[in-house]
Parts: sequence; structure tokens; C-alpha cells
Amino acid sequence: MANISCVLFDLGGVILNWNDSWFIQEVGDEFQLQKEKLSKEFHKNLPDISTGRINEKEFWYNIGNKLESQKLMNQNVSLLDKIFRKRVSLNNSIISLSRNLFQKGVDVGILSNTEHVTYSVVEDLVSLTHFKHKFLSYKIGHLKPDPEIYKYVIDNIPFPKEELFFIDDLKPNVESARSAGIDSVQYFDYDELVKECHNRKLI
Repeated sequence: MANISCVLFDLGGVILNWNDSWFIQEVGDEFQLQKEKLSKEFHKNLPDISTGRINEKEFWYNIGNKLESQKLMNQNVSLLDKIFRKRVSLNNSIISLSRNLFQKGVDVGILSNTEHVTYSVVEDLVSLTHFKHKFLSYKIGHLKPDPEIYKYVIDNIPFPKEELFFIDDLKPNVESARSAGIDSVQYFDYDELVKECHNRKLI
């Protein structure tokens, strides 16, 4: 196993305690929408906003239009900001681990499916300055587990892919990263991740 020069962390489910179902719950309650239909349209439009093809206003307009909700179509307040800020919390153990790695001279970075609004909230909540490399889907135009996003990372990071270590909570993202030649593990809990870091002589 090659020496690891850079560790890349996913945001939601690793650095952050978050679930998209919380958006469905809050928006469904506020706009009196059927949760199953809302969930379907939310996830149908999520790739477009998460790759920067549409903005938040267009995102809710598209969903509201499909669900025949004039109120949601004409929404002017940022629901993403309001709900995300209210419900998200930090996985402080992971943030501490990332800082420890950084202090030991290991580069750390972020590789996340995210869009502009919620990422801005994260920057308000916690200092991300020690994350030297930030690969964000809305800037790249590709989503995990699309192989193109890993190709982008490999082409734009100053290390060979054999020296990268990627942590994500979703199995398809981990498997796709491995297929691209990046050492990857699925995140279940902090103690298990610490063992994986020990195995790679990172800590």
C-alpha cells in the first residue's frame, strides 16, 4: 500500500450529520405537500442544482410546478439555507481527525455532492481553511458516483491517485472511487475509521 499524501472527506454523512429527508419533511409540512411526491421531484431535480445547471429558485419552481404548488413556485426565501441551517450538525470527531492529519503534514480535502447554498452554510458553521483541496460537484459539473468526478480529482490534485484516500458514507461512491484507482472506505463510525487510518499509517 502506497503512503497516503492526501485524505479526501465527503461532507454529508461524514463531516456533517445530515439527511436530505429532512428537506422533504420541512418543505412538505410548510407547503402542505404529499411527502412521497415531493421526495420524487426533489431527487429528480437534485442532480441539476448539485451540478450547477440550475439555481435554487429554479429548483423549487420546477418542483412546485410539477406538484401544482403556486406558493412553492413563487418562493423567494432560501429554503435550502433556512432548513439546512436549522437541522444540520457537525461531526466534531471527524473535524478533529482532519485537523490532526493536517497538523501531521497530510493534505486534507473535501469531495462532495453539494450545491452553492448549503455549502455556504457549512462555511458559516465551521472553518474549512485546513481543507486545502475542495472538489464540489456544483463547481465541477459532475456528481459521485459518476467516474468523471474522480477523473477530475485525479487530474487536478498534485498527487498520484495511489496516494489518495477517500472517505464516503455511500457504498456506490466508494466503489466508483476504487474503480478509478483511489483507495476508499465507506464511513460507518469514527472508531472504524480510526482503524482504517491506523492501517494506512496515517495516525
